[in-house]
Amino acid sequence: MGSLSLSFFKKIIIFCLILFSSLSISGVKLEGVDIPEKLTCAGQEVPVSGYGLRTATFFKIKIYVLGIYANQKIQQGRMEELNQRPLCFSFTYLKDFSDKDVDRAWDYQFKESAEHSYPELKNDLKSLKSFFGEIKGNRKQMIEIHEDSVQFYENDKNVGTIKGKDFQKAFLSIWFGKNPPTEDLKNSLLGKN
Repeated sequence: MGSLSLSFFKKIIIFCLILFSSLSISGVKLEGVDIPEKLTCAGQEVPVSGYGLRTATFFKIKIYVLGIYANQKIQQGRMEELNQRPLCFSFTYLKDFSDKDVDRAWDYQFKESAEHSYPELKNDLKSLKSFFGEIKGNRKQMIEIHEDSVQFYENDKNVGTIKGKDFQKAFLSIWFGKNPPTEDLKNSLLGKN
């Protein structure tokens, strides 16, 4: 009887270990979107640093789920945390948007939130808008920040590159600067919600 109990407890422990390990591999869900614990980013397996939901207007319309992947967790949004590479942003859209709406959204966000300006910003923003057009159906976008460039992906296909650190600074200041898309999103990305 004693050996039966010991065998039973071993099975329970093994079951629990398998269950907990599978939970940690699968990550979490937000608004039905899987947020993996790790993501292949610039050829590396990089852990999730934070994630959140972008809402808009008084009615809190759900726009996208954003996951940020970094080797060291971003908790304050300070430059020393944001200087690590690679750094990846994974967007999963929850609504459809026309090409015009997408362009307008990027223009607005850079105008309202970017804290770094430089002579080529207008041209780089034009390039960004040419990479990402109409959003329809299950649409995922990934933005990988490398040492000297930013790579853009649409449903796992590379759609463009912007070189240089100036664009990186402007882009990162949108999410972690003084005027993010929403404070709730910024706090979620920093793990404060």
